Amino acid sequence: MGAGGYGRLALDVLIASGFESWVIGFYDDAHAVLPDKVRGFPVLGDVAMLKSMLSVEAVHVVVAITDNAVRLRLANSIRALGARFFTAVHPASYASAESVVGDGSVLAAGAVVHPDAAVGSHCYVGPGAVVDRDAVVGAGVWVSAGSVVGPGARVGARAVLGQNASVGRRAVVEENAEIAALSSVEEGGS
Repeated sequence: MGAGGYGRLALDVLIASGFESWVIGFYDDAHAVLPDKVRGFPVLGDVAMLKSMLSVEAVHVVVAITDNAVRLRLANSIRALGARFFTAVHPASYASAESVVGDGSVLAAGAVVHPDAAVGSHCYVGPGAVVDRDAVVGAGVWVSAGSVVGPGARVGARAVLGQNASVGRRAVVEENAEIAALSSVEEGGS
């Protein structure tokens, strides 16, 4: 769901992971102004059409919408209709077997999730981003390229970490917070 920049990135991760044959296409509310195909895959219609399809058959979905609140709202609305969510993990990323990555999340090439870390559902962990040991990242969080969530840190739901942002050891970022690129949050919170 979503044929923009994040949708194309999620598609890249799926193709690199060997799931190209599973991809049926894109659903996007802006389908009328989009080309018929994006990177060779059809734009099938809007979200209402996806919801209609879910009434007929179960499909696995990646909600690739950049806005965190919208991504979670859409995911919850189609979950209620029986959608299942695919977690897209690039083969050049690393998620420890002792970590948890929630459904519908996307780990870009070079993303790292260390042991005993938890990444919530419908999150994006960008290239070169690190979620260190014992850290908890809430649902719908955007961890931009090069960002670091330190050991034992907590990032609240729907937060955005800008490029190369740093959340220090045991620091807390509140829900819906936006941490600017190149910024640092130390123990004590945002």
